[in-house]
Amino acid sequence: MDPALIDEAFVRRAAALQGIELTAEQLPGVIENLRRTAQLAAAVNEFPLDPAAGELGPVWRP
Repeated sequence: MDPALIDEAFVRRAAALQGIELTAEQLPGVIENLRRTAQLAAAVNEFPLDPAAGELGPVWRP
């Protein structure tokens, strides 16, 4: 998700869907944290994976 799309209206709708009531004082912090989370998620999603990474590793048995 584009962090620019995370605004007060988005946060209020998302909170309402979860049954969470946010105060006006909480909104700026929630918006900033969701934007940072979206940026981190984008960095993780951009990381290239080796096609073989989906293979199971060996099982160690003592």
